Amino acid sequence: MKLNKIFNTLSIAAVALFATACADTDAKYEIPVVGAPEFVSITPAEDGVLLFGEKTIKVKFDRRVFFMSEDASLITLNGVPVKKALVLGPDSALTITADVSFEKSQNLVIPAGLITGSQGDPYDEEINVTWTINPLPSNTATAMTEKLGWGWNLGNHFDTSNMEWGYWDGVDVISAAPFQTLSTAGAKTLRLPVTWTNHMDENNVIDAAYLDEVAGVVDKAIAAGMNVIVNTHHDSFETDLGNAAVSTEVGEKYEALITTLWTQVATRFADYGDQLMFETFNEVHAGDDWSTGSDAQFATLNNWNQIAVDAIRATGGNNATRWIGVAGYAANIDLTIAHLKLPIDPANHIMVAVHCYDPYNFCLHPMDDKNEKVVYNSWGHNADPKKSVAGANEDYVIEQLYKLRTAYIEKNIPCYLGEYGCVWQTTDVANAFRKYYLEFYCRAANLAGIPMFIWDNNAKDAGNEANGYLDHANGNWLNDSETTVPMMIRACTSTDTSYSFDVIWTHSPAQPPSEDEE
Repeated sequence: MKLNKIFNTLSIAAVALFATACADTDAKYEIPVVGAPEFVSITPAEDGVLLFGEKTIKVKFDRRVFFMSEDASLITLNGVPVKKALVLGPDSALTITADVSFEKSQNLVIPAGLITGSQGDPYDEEINVTWTINPLPSNTATAMTEKLGWGWNLGNHFDTSNMEWGYWDGVDVISAAPFQTLSTAGAKTLRLPVTWTNHMDENNVIDAAYLDEVAGVVDKAIAAGMNVIVNTHHDSFETDLGNAAVSTEVGEKYEALITTLWTQVATRFADYGDQLMFETFNEVHAGDDWSTGSDAQFATLNNWNQIAVDAIRATGGNNATRWIGVAGYAANIDLTIAHLKLPIDPANHIMVAVHCYDPYNFCLHPMDDKNEKVVYNSWGHNADPKKSVAGANEDYVIEQLYKLRTAYIEKNIPCYLGEYGCVWQTTDVANAFRKYYLEFYCRAANLAGIPMFIWDNNAKDAGNEANGYLDHANGNWLNDSETTVPMMIRACTSTDTSYSFDVIWTHSPAQPPSEDEE
């Protein structure tokens, strides 16, 4: 009897324990109700822009999502099915690849129900996002863009750093003819590169006759109705930034040199009107490093820019308010945006100067090192893949220049492209690509609100560094420049809305150059 009671008691306990275990198991493995995902954000952001080219768009949700890739054709950008849409692994974002057109507004539509949660619950609202490139702001920066317009560099003349054989462009005296030709064509500004230190005596005094010679060219350009930007170019500190950044002695030497140089130059031009502007430096960098730099070098260059601005302002006269351009490391677009610190200026008349010859191997160095064999001879959507630079076509150009609009123009900081260009090539087809590049590049600058200054070194033959557009001696056009220069001026400055990228797109040569055309 006692054993039976014990057995019954154990049985009841076992049942209770089993029931408890089952209850715990049910609680532990109960499948939670997740529900439908909720749309959180999109990249690029809705208040941003979506620029031309093949682009990636990320649509973010608040939890893991699922998407049937065969439904990608139901997602449209400006009414055209996107190229691809998928969820990458256990992600909470839908990644979309689409071809963005040249339209200034881009509209993405994702129909309701295509994106689901882990249990199949759909996001049941349509996602409809529009990105718009707004008109350029009406501010001081865009007023300066209009003032500077399209410009020209008198290259390889006063910037000659060794006078043993005379000026590099082979011209002894610059007449008024080039500026009359340019002004008639619609050019608004002369950028005048000048090397000063090779014309200083042992006390760092600039030769008066040389100062007068530079001033004479400034006078001729202004008389032709042009603005003028005078800079320091190829001076002794241009490639010695690395030493100055790590050596107190070298740094102090250059600080003193910059002060005395700009004090003399600014004093000589103190009474000139606002058609004259200054540019502190050209392409200051360390040794042969054009693309990286260091924090110490960036800080040193920022200090140099401040010293130059202070020296100019201290001379008084019209220099108290004259516009001054400053450049970042090597005048590189990305390094300038990332590291340039604008000088403190009581006049608030500072501009940002950058340079860009992208892609370098098409624009400046299309031949081999011996300048005998063509290596790069095409650019853009019709280019020969074997003879062009990958990843540097139309979309790249637009993005690079639009960075400047975002970083400066839209923040009311004037900015200009002090140097660009593309060399004269060896075949008609290759030169057709060159002309297409120059037109497209200038129109991209117009979209960004950036004035342009072509580099001209008076080189008349085809090949590497062949950047001649205008004969420096007589003002006659070189090669096809009689039509190319007005084309660039129009592309850079025209407000005609019908003159679109779609129109320029059709100007690309229909076929890439073949081997037998070289």
